[in-house]
Amino acid sequence: MTTNEESRDPQSYVRALARGLALMEALGGHPRGRSLTDLAQEASLDRATARRLLLTLGSLGYVRNEDSRYMLAPRALSLGYAYLSSYPFWDVARPLMARLTEKVRQSCSAATLDGPYAVYVARIRSNPHIVDVSRTVGSRVPAYCTSLGRVLLAAQPVDVQRDLLRQLPPARNTPHTVVDTDLLLDMLREIGGQGWALVDQELEPNLRSLAVPVRDGAGKVVAALNISVPEGRASAEELLANYLEPLRKTAVELAAALRARESV
Repeated sequence: MTTNEESRDPQSYVRALARGLALMEALGGHPRGRSLTDLAQEASLDRATARRLLLTLGSLGYVRNEDSRYMLAPRALSLGYAYLSSYPFWDVARPLMARLTEKVRQSCSAATLDGPYAVYVARIRSNPHIVDVSRTVGSRVPAYCTSLGRVLLAAQPVDVQRDLLRQLPPARNTPHTVVDTDLLLDMLREIGGQGWALVDQELEPNLRSLAVPVRDGAGKVVAALNISVPEGRASAEELLANYLEPLRKTAVELAAALRARESV
């Protein structure tokens, strides 16, 4: 297993549980499933151990096996829903984000940081009739090439930023993706100073987004809020000119609402 696992306190660390969770994480984002060999390799396990863990997860209803390929079962959703139901962000954010979306006529999302990924915790689409399965609550996207992720990364100490960029080495998703680590660190420093991040077609073509931080009562960044637009609908300059202030205003209102919720 990894050096990180070996460094854990053996008296309080349950290795089997950690390995099972690692397998479930490895299954995320693979709707067609993965082979036993691929899963064992990604989780740093031998095939026999990986198979036993997958059989256990299968018997509990979290994993299923079709044609020798393993995939998450619907019951795995219960873990995500348990987190969301215990996390007040969605209930507090939804009306404020819906009002912002109605005002600017663009989709609005909120995310928190999970290692090198930004995880969507709330999302309001400008057109509710369009289904985008790649951007739903619980979806994870690389932090280094998204506006939400860069705002969240910018709030971290530099040594943490470097570590997270090592965990998920930048890859060129589009011709516009910034993959140079030193350049990314410079960008994160600038984002931290100016209080917003604009990403232009770095995660996928034809998509621009602008994000700002959401802070708690102590000034700590607890989430990021963004507006995303198709490339042809607004230039980078228009995105800043038209949407930065409404986005900042909503972030301030959301921070105040979260503080009020916590004080009850």
